[in-house]
Amino acid sequence: MANLRFSDNKPITMLMKHLFLTLFIFLYLSVQAQTSEAPSLPKKLVRVSTPRLSLTDESDTNLILLKMEFNGAIPKSKLKNVRLDRIESISLAYSRYRLSDMFDQLTLNAQRMDKLYALLPGLKENTGIQWYWVEQTGCDNADACTDVFHGFVIKLKSEKDILERETEKMLMEYYSSIYEGGGETKRLDSLISTGKVSLIKVCDTLTSKVFNPHNRLARIRGWNPDNNSRLARLLKEELKDSGVIQLDIMINQKGNLVSLENGEDFGKPSKILKLLDDQLSISPALYNRKKIPSRMMVTLYLDIRNRPQVSVIQKPILPGNEEFVLDKFLYTTRTRIVCDYKDTSPKDVVMPVFASTPDIIFKVFDRNKQWKNCLVVTDVTGSMYPYLAQFKAWHKLHLDANSGNHDFVFFNDGDNMADNMKVTGQVGGVYYVNTSQYYKLSALLNTSMQKGGGGDGPENNIEAVLKGLEMNPECKEVIMIADNWATPRDLSLLKKVRVPIRLVLCGAQSGINTAYLDMIRSNKGSIHTMEQDLYDLTSISERQEIELDGIKYRFSNGSFTMVKQTSKQASVIRH
Repeated sequence: MANLRFSDNKPITMLMKHLFLTLFIFLYLSVQAQTSEAPSLPKKLVRVSTPRLSLTDESDTNLILLKMEFNGAIPKSKLKNVRLDRIESISLAYSRYRLSDMFDQLTLNAQRMDKLYALLPGLKENTGIQWYWVEQTGCDNADACTDVFHGFVIKLKSEKDILERETEKMLMEYYSSIYEGGGETKRLDSLISTGKVSLIKVCDTLTSKVFNPHNRLARIRGWNPDNNSRLARLLKEELKDSGVIQLDIMINQKGNLVSLENGEDFGKPSKILKLLDDQLSISPALYNRKKIPSRMMVTLYLDIRNRPQVSVIQKPILPGNEEFVLDKFLYTTRTRIVCDYKDTSPKDVVMPVFASTPDIIFKVFDRNKQWKNCLVVTDVTGSMYPYLAQFKAWHKLHLDANSGNHDFVFFNDGDNMADNMKVTGQVGGVYYVNTSQYYKLSALLNTSMQKGGGGDGPENNIEAVLKGLEMNPECKEVIMIADNWATPRDLSLLKKVRVPIRLVLCGAQSGINTAYLDMIRSNKGSIHTMEQDLYDLTSISERQEIELDGIKYRFSNGSFTMVKQTSKQASVIRH
């Protein structure tokens, strides 16, 4: 993909420039004088203003440059094999400078687009293409403007772009399926096997102990700490004895108590069994879901400072004289293979993998049930997929018509707009919905993800907030779900946000991006991490320190800096 940048003008013959520009104005005004029909513009049109648009890689095969000469001709040969479904965006570049007050740029742009429509049947009706009008403001005279690029820049989807979008879609489906009890991987595995994607599959064998549901000890209902002393007193009164008495008892397969004591004196055991039968309800032990007998050693402590106690030790009798081992009886070992996907491509910010992703969305939203009637603004760029899966899972359970939040904005930092065409506050890729229906919320989230992956590092967080508040000015709070290491490109717009931002930071396990601490302090909002909610940053004075998730931050000269990591996991403001 070609990169767009601003550059200096190149000198050419001044006289030729002037003659060409004069001829162009004359021809244009002649045509315009005969045209009264209002131009029809595409719905997906974004207007961008920049000093100058120039191309650094004109050899890029996924970029078609249609330079507009002064007579407005478009080279047909370059459009011969263009498929509409491969077009991602079309930018029309022009200059703001005009020689005459009669000049109408809107009409000229529409006429240029009509010529392009005529060369590409179906283009006008295609709603999936993003249009840009790029107004160049860097020239202020006829000679300088003649050397500025005028015309169309058609950006095609490369095979790599198409593959990345498909991979991202499948990753999102995979992450979402895990929270819903699935985790289908066949499509992802098949794609990885082609060797065309930067993902790799990493698997590990995990062994864990879990309760064996087929085995259990005998259940003795009515035997609990509160009832223990009462039973002991009853036995003491019945036996009219003191000291320590031991009794060897068997619980048979029917749950009945049978004495295993030998000897002629059967009086005490008989009384004990009768009283225990009256006071307790017993279910036999199970082994592989079958009832088995158990031995039960009962010890009566009848003289412990007038607080008699009863102690019981039970031992199931296993079939075939198998040795009884409590740990082996109660637990079973479970071995499972856990797989995850890692992105191996070189990136400034590496996409997190599911296994290492904390459940921050669940934790923060469950902890802050007071958040209602808020605007929820969410980053949907590439690094956020595991967290977006959490977002969808949580809202699938909690989104309803009677409570919670129903105003949502998703932002992707420009719908794949070229990075240096991005102008603060005008980047785009912002999608709003007011809904209490999960399928609508999920559909818009998926659409906004597919429209753009973010491009460069900074994102258009504040632009998204302002768009959402414009759609619903009644929202009194903003919940922002953001990538910790993607600093907003538009912090200069923060003063326009008149409501507090509740910031949920994703990927902050190694420390908080201090630009967000500065943002929240200025906004008088709050920051929410996996374990903590931090309010009232405005109360922090010069040289004070705060501690968040074991990392210290110092406020000095109007901004925060990370100090050092500590072992303490608490939020403390030090004076």
